[in-house]
Amino acid sequence: METNKIAILIKKISLEFDKMSNPFFLKYNLSASQYKVLKYLYDQSSETARVVDIEKYYSMTHPTTLGLLDELEKSGYTTRVDNPNDKRGKLVALTDKAKNMRLELVKLGDDIENKLIEPLTCEEKQELAKLLSKLIKE
Repeated sequence: METNKIAILIKKISLEFDKMSNPFFLKYNLSASQYKVLKYLYDQSSETARVVDIEKYYSMTHPTTLGLLDELEKSGYTTRVDNPNDKRGKLVALTDKAKNMRLELVKLGDDIENKLIEPLTCEEKQELAKLLSKLIKE
């Protein structure tokens, strides 16, 4: 049964990325979802972020985000540090392990994404990114 429902197609492609990438990230003791959190932190100039910012960026619930962060801490990729701007809050920070693996992990994530979108032409890739960004109002 085929569908043309956009929300279902978007969910399916997200699941396809996870399915494709999980075997590759397993070598690093990471899931695709954990990698996405690391990628978010890699993209921050300070390599730290508030938990709420990660939640908002990925539209995740607080318990889901905390679960991912707990696993990343257990694996030695992140730690939580005091937020100098908010005494009640913590920041998620990359560990030296995560920083040292940055280039390798980002390249792996990019390679997986490129494999996923390989059937598209360059113009189609640009148009897809433009349309999806428009849907999420970026």
